[in-house]
Amino acid sequence: MKSFLSSVVIVLATLPATAGITYDFRTVSTGMQASEQAGQITVDGGNMRLEFKSGDGMMFRNGSVAISHNGGSTIDVLDPQAKTYWQLDLSSLNAAALAGMVKMSNEKVNVRDAGDGGTIEGYATQHKVVTASADMNISAQPMHLEVTMESWTTDKVPTDAASFLQRRLGSTGFPMLDKLIAAQSEAVKGFPLRQVTRMKVGQGAGSLIEMISTTNVTNVRKTNVAPSLFVVPADYKKIASPVEKMMGGSGQ
Repeated sequence: MKSFLSSVVIVLATLPATAGITYDFRTVSTGMQASEQAGQITVDGGNMRLEFKSGDGMMFRNGSVAISHNGGSTIDVLDPQAKTYWQLDLSSLNAAALAGMVKMSNEKVNVRDAGDGGTIEGYATQHKVVTASADMNISAQPMHLEVTMESWTTDKVPTDAASFLQRRLGSTGFPMLDKLIAAQSEAVKGFPLRQVTRMKVGQGAGSLIEMISTTNVTNVRKTNVAPSLFVVPADYKKIASPVEKMMGGSGQ
């Protein structure tokens, strides 16, 4: 099997490079979860590669690489130093984690096209503002959620080139609320060059948790992309994902 996989990698490495898009990103989060993530993203159709110069220290370590073949719904996360990788299905992660735990009511969503967003990285942008709120009950604890998401997008870069990190910043993480946001956001599309998400969660009198995440995209350019960039090397060993380790799974 390893010989076969090695042959596949060699064949892919010799295939002609195709036109793709590469850009740099930096995400800074403050508040409840302070962190900074930065690196480079390469996109070619449904294939995506994220190289983390700095990760969040939990899901993505410094120097790790994330590969996806379906725009980020599922990913392989590589550790080049240890020559290991693990897999994660992001499309079902939130739903699975929240199923049966969170009950929501009084969901309200407003999507507003704020007009001209100015020029970013040489691209004219449109400014979109999404506000959302809901009452939540998590494990019998009543809470109130308020979210404001701002994005500055351009139609000169394919929307599909946005990474799963950018898409996660464009959502609350709660499937029942994100469906409402998606339904109302159809009129305002584009590739996000800048995103700012502000989230507030209140529990009882005087208890407030706040978090702000800001992502900036720079150095957008078209480039030739080798198919081998989106392949897990044959000598990498699969291990359990951080989520599986938390749940006691082996990942084998």
